[in-house]
Amino acid sequence: MLKLLDIVQADVEQAHDTKLPQPPEPDDCEPCAIEVSMATLESHNHIIGDIERGVKVYNSGGVEFEERESGFYLARVPHKGSSKAVSVKFSRDGRDIKQHFCDCTWRDTKPPVCRHVIAAVLAIQGGVCDSRLVLGKAATVSAAVNEKNTAKAVSSGSLDVFATPMMIALMERAACECLSDCLDEGLTSVGSLVNVKHTKASPIGAEVTATARIEFVFGRRVEFSVTASDSSGEIGNGTHIRNIVDAERFMRKCGK
Repeated sequence: MLKLLDIVQADVEQAHDTKLPQPPEPDDCEPCAIEVSMATLESHNHIIGDIERGVKVYNSGGVEFEERESGFYLARVPHKGSSKAVSVKFSRDGRDIKQHFCDCTWRDTKPPVCRHVIAAVLAIQGGVCDSRLVLGKAATVSAAVNEKNTAKAVSSGSLDVFATPMMIALMERAACECLSDCLDEGLTSVGSLVNVKHTKASPIGAEVTATARIEFVFGRRVEFSVTASDSSGEIGNGTHIRNIVDAERFMRKCGK
């Protein structure tokens, strides 16, 4: 195994004409088991159909790999009677692919995640990671516009119309609802980015509905498309990012 993977490293370095990237610097958390979900793999740039083909390559067996540094692996993946050299560098928490390389995509400046990388990831983590995070999953919540959530009431304006920060809060609530049945005990999500447009005013008495849909998953980072509408049509749209965290640990760090 060691001799074979020494050849893999030589192949990779020759293709790049440089040394392989070094593993991430250690931080205050212990490295975790590799658990990359299918949603994360699908969210990375990949060749159409290569997710399924990569699973088939993994299931057929024969993938050999070695961990050279913490979170940094070299692998040989079977391909048409021969094999492809693959390197994969994972994020510190083991839930995302930080960098990757394969013989078949080394000419690309931003190489897609090909079938051989998929097969290597699955071999390293021992199969498909069970996750309830699914691209396209959506949730919808509603709220009535009243005297307490107008721009005038929350000091974001002077008029009695649905306040922009309240629309954003409703969108975040929809995203939280979307994740509500996806998280293990002790985990929660925190918002880290909101980028939305408020395109139309809603008067007191209107019913506003917000929808959040999962568009990308990168490990613990989940990116949503968000929309809001009332009886007259869409009143806002944009994107929202939430990060999955351990609630107790997050609050402990916050307290410091």
